[in-house]
Amino acid sequence: MIKVKITYLDNKFSSLSVKGHANSDVYGKDTVCAAVSAVVTGGLNALDNIRNYNYVYEEGNILLEAKGNISNHDEIVIQTIVTGLKTIEESYPKFIKIEQ
Repeated sequence: MIKVKITYLDNKFSSLSVKGHANSDVYGKDTVCAAVSAVVTGGLNALDNIRNYNYVYEEGNILLEAKGNISNHDEIVIQTIVTGLKTIEESYPKFIKIEQ
């Protein structure tokens, strides 16, 4: 199962953690993992400046932590990532769980 944890401090984004594998199909055919990877990778690529974050990006483990205040643009990008992940969770609740 993919476990997603999103934290906010004072109603502002603080961190996003995505861990695990969906195991909804064999490796290379797991559409849930592919969807999560596409949403998160696309979002990270759209951030204004990745240097404003501490991050880890490796198979089965993505962590994004804001170092301080982030731009309005990045808030929107992160909210778009979260919305995409929630959409996947609605369709595949056995394979992805989001905690906020």
